[in-house]
Amino acid sequence: TLGWLGAKGTRAKSKLKEIARQLYAINNGMKLGFLWDVGCLSRAQASLLLDSLKAANLVADTLVILEIGGDLECDFGICDSFHFGSVQGCRTVFIDVSASLAKPRLVQPQITEHLHVTIASLQAKMLSLDRNSGPTHTIQWLVNAAICRTTLYGVFIGYPVVYWYDVTTSQENCLSQVPLVVFQVRQKPQRTNTSCPLISFSVPAQLLEEQPDISK
Repeated sequence: TLGWLGAKGTRAKSKLKEIARQLYAINNGMKLGFLWDVGCLSRAQASLLLDSLKAANLVADTLVILEIGGDLECDFGICDSFHFGSVQGCRTVFIDVSASLAKPRLVQPQITEHLHVTIASLQAKMLSLDRNSGPTHTIQWLVNAAICRTTLYGVFIGYPVVYWYDVTTSQENCLSQVPLVVFQVRQKPQRTNTSCPLISFSVPAQLLEEQPDISK
């Protein structure tokens, strides 16, 4: 189905296989979103790809493209608008890794509340879309320069634990030399013994020891 994109070479075909895996996971509710960082397709091509897959009834009509940031060079990804709009955003744990801190900590309540409001506004926009068949919708997630885009990426992908840092003071963080516990969900296709990473995220080991409920 991806052959019409004209991918040539081992590297390009490998990227298209990754796109197929990600779309399968999103379409079947195994993953919330896919940040389009594979680099072999433009935003317009990604939209045409979804249109083609929808016409063949291979993916749901609710799959949309999300532009994060709203500027000329904003990143984009794909998600299921109904699934994203329906998920409980308040279950996400936000960890403050600002450069000014001696060690990571949970984000302060007022910042958490602001993040929840930002996420809820996008969810409302997702749920308001017309779910009937038609050209793939492109949604803009407009945010100001003071918000941490790393956090938005984590929320979009669906990580249960997401890092945040104060971008108004520094683009750095305090994770250097901090031991991390890595959690990974892997996808194992049928009729194969190999598996591929679907979601991978980390939690500072010290914070996990202090608050073990973070990983639940």
